Amino acid sequence: MVEKNKTSDNFKHYVNALMTGNSYFSGELIYKYSLYVLGFIHVIISILMLICQSYKLMIANIVVCIVIYTIAPKLVKKGQLLSVLLGGISEVILMTTASILTIGWEAGFQCFLFSAITGAFYFPFIIKGSKRNILSLALSVLLIVAFFFNYLLSSMLNPFEPLSEGLTTLLFVINSLVALALMVGFSFLFVWELLSKQRILELQNEQLDELAHKDPLTHLYNRRSMNKKMDERMLELKKTGKRFTLVLGDIDDFKHVNDTFGHDAGDLVLTSVAEIISRNVGSQDVVCRWGGEEILIMMSDSLESGLLTVEKIRKAVEEHVCESETGDVKVTMTFGAAESIPGFTIEHLIQQADDKLYYGKRNGKNQVVSKLPEDYVPNRT
Repeated sequence: MVEKNKTSDNFKHYVNALMTGNSYFSGELIYKYSLYVLGFIHVIISILMLICQSYKLMIANIVVCIVIYTIAPKLVKKGQLLSVLLGGISEVILMTTASILTIGWEAGFQCFLFSAITGAFYFPFIIKGSKRNILSLALSVLLIVAFFFNYLLSSMLNPFEPLSEGLTTLLFVINSLVALALMVGFSFLFVWELLSKQRILELQNEQLDELAHKDPLTHLYNRRSMNKKMDERMLELKKTGKRFTLVLGDIDDFKHVNDTFGHDAGDLVLTSVAEIISRNVGSQDVVCRWGGEEILIMMSDSLESGLLTVEKIRKAVEEHVCESETGDVKVTMTFGAAESIPGFTIEHLIQQADDKLYYGKRNGKNQVVSKLPEDYVPNRT
């Protein structure tokens, strides 16, 4: 039972990987299994021809089946997919013509020409470097011409080995069902291939968007994206008067972490802090790696509400232990918070938060500063 569940889980995982574009069927694999299906169809037709005592068609189908299972796979292995495709279309046309001339139009072998048209669009699509549109159109025109050519032949010539009405009807039903199944199968695979490629493009676009707007280490917004977000929030402030809070945080003694435990441990600390902050802020809040070990948070709450969240973040960072290869690392953070005021520029607001952060760093660290003493004058020299 455990092994069965494991197999089922593996299958679901593989299907999910296929649908998300993390894995895919190669062109060679698709052609390989398509040949198996085509060979199986010829085996069935050979048996039907034996039943109908049409031995020439039976032998012809057996020969085609041998070619499909011996020569064609070698061409696929060599990557000669175009040769296999052209050979397959030619085989369908020739065998359809031979079957119609031998048994008659009423047996329905011409239905395979229609199913081959769907294949003519699908199979060139998975060949790299082929002129897909031109090739598909050319093959489709060829198959349509073959259809009307066979219709004219059947109207001018009587079949060489006509069958009874019952056998003819049986062949028509079987040929129609198989041809329709092939059409549905090729159409499904074509749509699936398009959806898979679309999903791959979406994932690539998401990755490009991530690179353009996010910090590659912490996956927080980068400074450029944050400036854009702050401009949007300032515009909203002017229109609606809705205030927001800016919080600038800095990891205390971060240089000591790098010097003592190494830069890999420092990166681990940064990512851990980024995760803690991201978990504790609201869905409307924006978090940015402002520079180095500085993190800027734009909170949609008022200063009073925002301070509760920032204090929660400060405690979580203080209690967290980063387990690195060079040892366990514990850090603290100091925060400076400032609330937006209509008429203030975003630069002024950031400066306020920065001044409060600087004051906190100078006076004990590991704290949240939202107010400065009235007699305090920032001095960075």
